[in-house]
Amino acid sequence: MKPPRSGFRSLSPGFTLLELLVVIGLIAGLSFFIASGLSGGGRLAALQSAQSTLASLVTAARAKAMATGQSTRVLVHVDAASTTQPSRYLRYVAVQTQGSGGWQTLVETFLPEGVYVVPGNFSAIPAGLFAANTASLWTKADGSALRSTALRSNQISAETVSSPGAEQWVSLTISANAGTAQSGDIILASGRFRPPGTYQPGESPVELDNPENVRGLTLSAYGVPALINARTSF
Repeated sequence: MKPPRSGFRSLSPGFTLLELLVVIGLIAGLSFFIASGLSGGGRLAALQSAQSTLASLVTAARAKAMATGQSTRVLVHVDAASTTQPSRYLRYVAVQTQGSGGWQTLVETFLPEGVYVVPGNFSAIPAGLFAANTASLWTKADGSALRSTALRSNQISAETVSSPGAEQWVSLTISANAGTAQSGDIILASGRFRPPGTYQPGESPVELDNPENVRGLTLSAYGVPALINARTSF
């Protein structure tokens, strides 16, 4: 049977986390339509929906770690050079649990169209990712770079997640006691996907268009997410 093309995709049978993630998907979708109706605009609604979805995935991963006594992690696709699935870049998210046979994928999903995870302070970020012609700088309130500090270079690895080959992912790991050594921010920004052929090799397939159109989470050392709703609040 072919997997669904959109929404949450579960690869782990028979565990109550699956039911939780189904509810998460319904809530995220409902919040998108409610926000669309109230705001009259899709961009803010998409950011709100993505923020809710990401917070729910982190919370579900933490709950799984507590319930099983096994580490979990949230993965974000960061392979800008991917030729097999370039549309995943900064928008495809997976939750995995660690078992005796290695990491097992529980669920995977795209964030809403037009919303992307801002990378961490990686050693190399592809050219063209951040739009240059913006009125505001890509900085936080303290003047530091607007980056997802919970997503770190030493957590980037080659993984095969529903793909014919390994791709680059960055992970946020939650330990068996539901803590994390990766406290910090995960930032979401609005942007657009560049169709193949409209950017040069080595450049980003995605352009984030406005540092004012950001939302996200800040994570405590206990892996608990708190919602952040403006650039100046990071």
